Amino acid sequence: MRKTVFILTLSVAAFCSHAQYISEGGRFSVDNIRGCAPFIIKITATDLVLGANCTPCNMDYLGNNTTQQNLLQFTYTNPGTYRLSVNYPNSGPDFINVTVDPNVQPLFEVYTCSGSQVSLKITDQTYDQYFVDFGDNSPVLPIIKSNNQVAQYMYGSTTPVTIKVNGKKNNAANNCSTKNINFTPVATLPLPKITQLTALDASTLKLDFVQPVNVQYKLEMATNTQSFVQLQSLYGVATATTTNLNLDNNYYSFRLSSYDPCTFQNNYSQVIYSHKLIVTPQSGQNKLDWQTNTSGVANVNINRNKVLYNNKTGSTVSFLDPDVTCNTDYCYQLESNYSWGGKSVSLEKCGKAFSSAVPTTITNATSVVESDGVKISWIQPSSITAANYSILKAVGTGTFNFYDNSLVTNYKDNVFTVGADQCYKINYVDNCDNRSLNTNPICPVQLQGELSDENKVTLTWNAYSGWNLGVKSYQILKYDQSGSLIATIDRGTNLSFTETDTDLQNQIVFYKIVAKPNELGILQSESNQIQLIKPVNLYFPTAFTPDRKGPSANETFKVQGQFIKKLELSIFDRWGAVVFYTEKGEAWDGFQNGQPMPISTYVWVANITDESGKTYQRSGTVVLMRK
Repeated sequence: MRKTVFILTLSVAAFCSHAQYISEGGRFSVDNIRGCAPFIIKITATDLVLGANCTPCNMDYLGNNTTQQNLLQFTYTNPGTYRLSVNYPNSGPDFINVTVDPNVQPLFEVYTCSGSQVSLKITDQTYDQYFVDFGDNSPVLPIIKSNNQVAQYMYGSTTPVTIKVNGKKNNAANNCSTKNINFTPVATLPLPKITQLTALDASTLKLDFVQPVNVQYKLEMATNTQSFVQLQSLYGVATATTTNLNLDNNYYSFRLSSYDPCTFQNNYSQVIYSHKLIVTPQSGQNKLDWQTNTSGVANVNINRNKVLYNNKTGSTVSFLDPDVTCNTDYCYQLESNYSWGGKSVSLEKCGKAFSSAVPTTITNATSVVESDGVKISWIQPSSITAANYSILKAVGTGTFNFYDNSLVTNYKDNVFTVGADQCYKINYVDNCDNRSLNTNPICPVQLQGELSDENKVTLTWNAYSGWNLGVKSYQILKYDQSGSLIATIDRGTNLSFTETDTDLQNQIVFYKIVAKPNELGILQSESNQIQLIKPVNLYFPTAFTPDRKGPSANETFKVQGQFIKKLELSIFDRWGAVVFYTEKGEAWDGFQNGQPMPISTYVWVANITDESGKTYQRSGTVVLMRK
């Protein structure tokens, strides 16, 4: 194929061969007076004037009075301006100025065009002239320094080449370094491939892409549904960052084009879209909404707190997350995966979950009356964590008022007083700062008891309140003085009991009521424990006939009764003399020292200690009679 060169700026005259450079005195000449370090200069003649012979001459190339005889070639290694002198033996010195420039490789860019063409742009401004070798043995192309140092060239094949560019100053040797760029001609420009669009912050998006060597891209962006506008040209990079955006209120579309500077045509990539993500906490859930264009999106990954949480179809633009804990921060980020391989990553948005749901009311609470107060325990509704509990209390017919707090599912009221009508209610605040409703009144069982003259026991108690399904039955627990259980009496749902069987074995007895719930898994409720001490109830005759004629019950006088532990009996005659004494509770047979006592009225005094340790003194009179 024929090769074509397009040259935009060119001066033929500038590239003509240079003549020798003559010294100021016209006595010697050099091949060049300027070049890039290292710069080799040669003295080409020393006898340009008749009689100017170097027999010998002293050369000072650096202008520092360091001379060498008949040295016709010298290498300058450092950039600078030097005054070269040749000192003739008869006519003295002659001079010429030499300039040594820094050796700079000229910067240039190579842009791939379709049709095996290349567009070359020299960006360097160091030199006055540049020389382009397109690497296929075609003639070197000279370019004069300007503001438009551009050339285009068509290759005959797609064989890789090395393009070389060097530069030189005017009136200088062409010895400066060459810059090389490898280049492969192509028949058709490749389509750009976007790999990822990432939101870095609320105003910045970063686009990652694959950019072939020597291909120029154009980046375009659209806001929401508006038209695309060009942002910048891209060359030799794989990322582009766009700032001053507003991701909280907009979404953005991006596309790349591979630009052909030879034909001014663009080949466009697929379009990738950012997200306008909004996270809205709602009661018991977080709601995600996002605005974007879903064209080409195969699926959307939803990340929560940096971990993949869910995956939705590409057309999805909202999501409800019900698996949240109140007062906990959750951060979400979207990843839209495109069917053509690209990925768009949204800005991470966060929200604190909350719940306004009223927590479940406590339905079962149990009270146990103890000697120093009442202990209330309750069952916390499952799956709900309480932050703290509030205890309300009412006395008599008064209203329920706040009484105290508890952090656990039980509470001890040390100022509970048996005999006063006292009830409680409980509510709690959950971890979402929501307060439950109050429980139904929790009214401890309070037991009362009394004794009849015949030592019969009557017990009464109030109904227990505090359980959702109520009381199944009440039991009376009876204990002796040592604390041993001596009887369990089931009373159903009755609230009173009279013990008809006289218990002559236990003067001191204790009673307690136990309420049994209808619902399984609930602790029983216990009343206060009461103590009843039965009196001794003495029995004695007012007269007796100790004549040994019977009946035997009338033959002796004896003081007796229930629950007597010790009895001392003294009997006195009318003059106050003791006629009988016993400390064993024995009977008096009407005799003293074996002699029958006369018929008369006698006074008796009994000192008694009962089973409870209590002491009594009782007295009376008895008539001794004989038949």
